[in-house]
Amino acid sequence: MAGIATIMISLSTSCYKNKADIETLPTVSFRSEVVPIVTAGGCGCHNNAQGNTAVQFSHLDTVFYPTILARVSYFKDMVNDATKHPGDGNVSLTATQKVIMTNWIAQGAKDDGGGCVVSGTINYNANFLPIYNSTCKSATCHGTVSPILTYSLLLSDKAILTAMMKSGGAVGHPGPVLSLNSCTTNTILTWIAQGQPQ
Repeated sequence: MAGIATIMISLSTSCYKNKADIETLPTVSFRSEVVPIVTAGGCGCHNNAQGNTAVQFSHLDTVFYPTILARVSYFKDMVNDATKHPGDGNVSLTATQKVIMTNWIAQGAKDDGGGCVVSGTINYNANFLPIYNSTCKSATCHGTVSPILTYSLLLSDKAILTAMMKSGGAVGHPGPVLSLNSCTTNTILTWIAQGQPQ
């Protein structure tokens, strides 16, 4: 009996306890694991710009990370079956997809390869206007039925613009929800941080 007790004590004290040496779990790739979940299969309507009402998470080669990031709490609820897909159809995640999404969120919901680095001075004429002309100005948007985004208007609407950029277009826009890519949001947030030079 004493021999068994000695063996038990030696086993319990010899367990490996240096957790720093244990290899960490692999990081979930936003680009190669998360994006396919939120843009393909049942979620495929979030990956085109052909007039549907779904919030766009990507289009062609552009991934709208800020738009996806703004909905992390929704994805968390969806993974835990606390909420259902808001659009048409019965969209649900597989067990494997739930694990990927859960781990990605737990690891900080980071983008592992996209984004856009903005440097130098950003100004309205050289940097904002090209974004406006290619993204905001159309027959059904700014410049026709909505106000022209003049320099003075953007100065007066700084709080709205900041909310829109920080959420990737998910909040703040007086019209429909937008899907803004990280180059757009990073450029405009940098412009705001620099004092909105003209």
